[in-house]
Parts: sequence; C-alpha cells; structure tokens
Amino acid sequence: MPLPADSMRGMAPLIALVHAPVLGPRSWLPVAEELTRAGNDVVVPALAGFTDDGAPYSPRLVRLAADPIRAARRDHVVLVTHSGAGAFVPHIAAAVGGEVVAVFADAALPRRSSGATVVDAEFLPHLRGLATAGLVPPWPRWWPEEDLSPLFPDEAARAAVCSEALSLPLEFFAEELPALPNGWPPCRAAYLAFSEPYRREAAAAARAGWPVRDLPGGHLHMLVSPGEVATAISGLAEEARAAASSLSALS
Repeated sequence: MPLPADSMRGMAPLIALVHAPVLGPRSWLPVAEELTRAGNDVVVPALAGFTDDGAPYSPRLVRLAADPIRAARRDHVVLVTHSGAGAFVPHIAAAVGGEVVAVFADAALPRRSSGATVVDAEFLPHLRGLATAGLVPPWPRWWPEEDLSPLFPDEAARAAVCSEALSLPLEFFAEELPALPNGWPPCRAAYLAFSEPYRREAAAAARAGWPVRDLPGGHLHMLVSPGEVATAISGLAEEARAAASSLSALS
C-alpha cells in the first residue's frame, strides 16, 4: 500500500502486518483495510519467494519482511506477526531499527536458546509425515476439512487465502534461526491470542509482563472479525509502549 512521503517521517507509527510464512498477504488484508479506514498507515509485506534460491531461508524471509517497512522511513513501527512469523520478530525488528513495538497475533514466540529452529522440535515429526520429496504441502492440506472450514468467514475468503498457500521445503521448518550479533533488539511487545493452541504462548507472554488480550476464535480470527482484531492491535501497541514491556523479558 502506498505511504506518505518523507514529510510524514517521525509522526504516527507505521503498522506492518506480517503474514505467516505458510500463508500470504491476503490473510491480513481485511485488518489492513480496517486499520487504514481508522487513519493508520499500513504495510503488508509479501514473503512469497523466500524459498526460491534454497537455504538458508530465514535471512531472505527477514529481508522480504523488513524491506517495505524500511522503505516507509518511519521512526516508529508496530510490527504485527501471525502464526509462524512470530519466530522471526527479533530478526525483523533488528533489521528495521528505530522504535519497534511487536504484537504477536496467535503467533509463535521467539526462543532465546541457541539452535532454535523455525518450528518447535515436537512439531517437526508431523511435518515430516506430510512431506513428499522434501516438500511440505500447502498449509490448508495439513488439517482435516472439519477443522479447516470453520476458520474462514465464507468460501470467497477461503479461496483467496488458500490460493496463496504454497508447498514449502521441509528443511525450512527445521532450519536453525541465525543468532543475533548484538543480542535481542530493544523492542516492546504484547500478545493477542485467538485460539487454544496458542494459550501457552499467551501465558508465557503474561509471565514476561507483556500486555495480553484474548479474542476467542479460530487461528484465522483476523479474517472472521477484522474490526475487532484491528482495535485490539492498536490498543495493545499503546499498552506495550506505555508499560515498556520488553521482548527480551521472555524466559
């Protein structure tokens, strides 16, 4: 989405909505429209192509996420990640620089331990079981129909979002995340929970002293209730900034 020129630098924060690596920008489009209508400047980076040139995949994914944010030239950024994109938040925030407030929306939390992989080790056997010739099928094919269908508000939304989900190399999910050369960036953080599988992450965020909000629904609740999610993102970003809740407080 086009952004104002340099005259806007340093004013209202830019809101960057980063989609899950297994999905695409359309998963955030309804929320982006709501935030834009409310007067915010919004960018939705597209991560498509991050696996095209082989491993390592993570640096390319981080670059694709960070480049359009840097191009907007804002001093303040609200970085919103969904699902697996959460694991890359410290790397994206470090690449963006400036003041970053991260809002994890039903998202994986980054791990401080060395050798951390893109997905938790306990989930890798499930993906290996799905893979054929080293490729994991598109995300919608990971789940039974009865689990997938309720995640979408209608068939049009389902078709649009699923059209962007591609097969990905199994080795991407098992790839070790690179160490940050100067440790974790100075980034505020908050957590927005939608679904039961991410309650553990929400609890860890609460223990770290982050603002936490629960909007009960499915993992793609931003498609079902975009106005509610947009409002929650704006509120949590303000709370995180006021509370000075640190990303580095994660245990």
